[in-house]
Order: sequence, then C-alpha cells, then structure tokens
Amino acid sequence: MNSSPNVSPAVVIKSKFIVGGKSKTSFNNYLNYMDRAETHTRINEFESYQDYMSNEEKSTGLFTLHQDKLSNDEKKKYKDLFKESQEKGSNLWQDVISFDNDWLKENGVIKGNNIDNKKIQQATRQAVNEMLKKEGLIDSSVWTGAIHYNTDNIHVHVAIVQTKEFKERGKRKQGSIDLMKSKVVNTIMDRSKQNEKLNEFIRDKVIGSKQKDSIMSLKNRVVNRDMVKQFKKIHSLLPDDKRMWKYNMNAIHDVRPEIDKLTKMYIQKNFKVEYKEFEKQLDKEVELHKKTYGNSASSEKYKETKMKDLYARIGNTILKEVRQYDKQLNDVTRKKGGKFFVQRDLNNAMFMMNGYMKDDLQSFKNQRAFEELQNEKGLDR
Repeated sequence: MNSSPNVSPAVVIKSKFIVGGKSKTSFNNYLNYMDRAETHTRINEFESYQDYMSNEEKSTGLFTLHQDKLSNDEKKKYKDLFKESQEKGSNLWQDVISFDNDWLKENGVIKGNNIDNKKIQQATRQAVNEMLKKEGLIDSSVWTGAIHYNTDNIHVHVAIVQTKEFKERGKRKQGSIDLMKSKVVNTIMDRSKQNEKLNEFIRDKVIGSKQKDSIMSLKNRVVNRDMVKQFKKIHSLLPDDKRMWKYNMNAIHDVRPEIDKLTKMYIQKNFKVEYKEFEKQLDKEVELHKKTYGNSASSEKYKETKMKDLYARIGNTILKEVRQYDKQLNDVTRKKGGKFFVQRDLNNAMFMMNGYMKDDLQSFKNQRAFEELQNEKGLDR
C-alpha cells in the first residue's frame, strides 16, 4: 500500500499564553514587540510587543476588529488597556498565523509585488472572532493584530486580553485553534462556489429529479423492473414501526445496504455522466484540502462525508416513497368482513366510467338527431 507523500500545510497557527496578575512581564511589551522590533526587553516584554507588531519596516502596523490601522493615540489606548487587563489578572494570548507564500499567490492574495492586506486582515478577523466565540470570550476580550513580512513566510501576530470576567485557564481547546485555521483558509480560498456546485448535484439534480420520478411509476414498472424489484425488497425488510424508517436510524442498519444499492442503480440509470464529474470534483477538493491542511485525517474524510451526505439524502427520499407505497397498499388491501375492497372499488370505478360513457353517447345521439331534424327542415323548404 503506497502512502501519500508528506504535504506541508499552507496555513500554520502557533499559540501560547502568559499569565497576568503579578507576572514580572508586562503585557504592553508584547504590543511594543508587535509594533517595533528593536524594543524587546525582558522587563517590559508585553508592552514592546505592540511596537514590534506595527514596525513599518516589517508590517502594516496594528489593526483591530474594526480598524485597518491604528494611529499613535489609538496604539497608546490599547497599550493602556493591555496594562490594565494584566493588573486585573487577565491572561495574554499570543497567536501567530503563518502562510505558505506560494499558496497565497495561487489564491490571489499575492500578485507580483502587491499583497492584499485587507484579505489577510479579513481572514484574521473571521478566525479570531470564531475562536473567541467557541472559547466563550467574545464579550470580554479585545485584540490587536499585525501582518509581518520579515521572514520567508508572511505571517500575522495576534495579541488578546480580557477586560472583564477573567478566565483562569489559559490553554485553549484544540478545536478552537482548528476552527481558527479553518476560518482563515475558507476566507482566503473561498471555495463556496465549488461547494455549491457539489451541493447542487445532490440537492437539485439527484434529489429534485428523484422526487418527481417515483420508483413505482408506470414507466419504471415497464422499463426499470430491476429498480422496482429492489424497491419492493426494501419495503419487505423494513421494521413494522414506521418511525424507524429514516436512513440513519440504527433500527434499519441491516436494510441500509439495500437502500444504497437502489441509490446506485438510480444514479447509474439517470446521472451516470454527472456522477463521474461529481466524483472528479470531490477528488480535486480532497487534493486542495491536503495541500492546505497537510496530510490530516480530515482531508481523507472530506470525500467520505460528502458521499455519506449524498446517500443519506437519496436514502431518505426513497424511504419517504416507500412510506407512501406502504400506505397505498394498506388502503387497497384493507379488509371488511373478510372481503377485499379492491373489486368493489374497481366496480365503482367501472360504474362511474360507464355512466360517463353513456352520458357522452346520449349527448352524441341527441346531437345527431338535432342535425338530422335540421336537414329535414331544409328539404321541406
């Protein structure tokens, strides 16, 4: 079995935190460090980090959730806020979001000598906000960021503190960091159109067509008898409790392969070409996922998840039709006094049809009689 070559992720996030309160290290050092590289003393490390972040030779300067660039007065305001937060016991969270420059070029963020800083800022804002929501810090935190160019890879420094409701735990959940990365990637790549195409195939083409094309239709009973046979087999295997007739229910675990078999038959008969294109697009998305995130388990599961979604959606559509078919069978074969109603219903239908035919025939005769009478009057003249 050949293993895939190792792929370095296009986006890497490194995070750490520093405890506040009586810490010997000042939070403002970090802002100075972000704002001006040459100010980096141990005594005032947090404050100088802001200076490092906004060093014009290395970065675009400090930005925040709502502002693309801070003035000197605004920088001082944030430094004071960071210092106050430290004294009150806030942690300082430091994140570095690092990019593969070639990946940025492929996605239009770097064009020649130009860098789309607004796109990187937008991605950072989306990422930080979602992470803060997940950590329950969205209403109690402030943050600053700065884009840096002083290494081989463009990267963003982010500094976060709380101003109230201080959280003792500094370590964040891995899921929060993963969410940050996902938001950065999705904002820069914007694969929404490609994902929408995949969803359109499932939702509009296959499901939409299936809802209009009953398996038990006259056409299928004549042309696609194999599908009708499989449909009836599914009906015979389902449990009596119709509440369990949902694709992902454990109660129909053993029936699910038969439902999937019918799904494959339906797709092969109606969407053979489109399905191959769907699979090609899925494979392409998997490769992009690997290139972006590295050889992660989530990359391998992307296609599997989409395929499960396809089969679950079609499966539930089939089960809905099975439910309707079952109801029709019960209506047709209902008993009363040991006799079936089928013949009676058929007789009623024939009686009504004969009545309509008699009415039409009588109307035709009356019309003929009227025309003959008119002809006779014409001859008398």
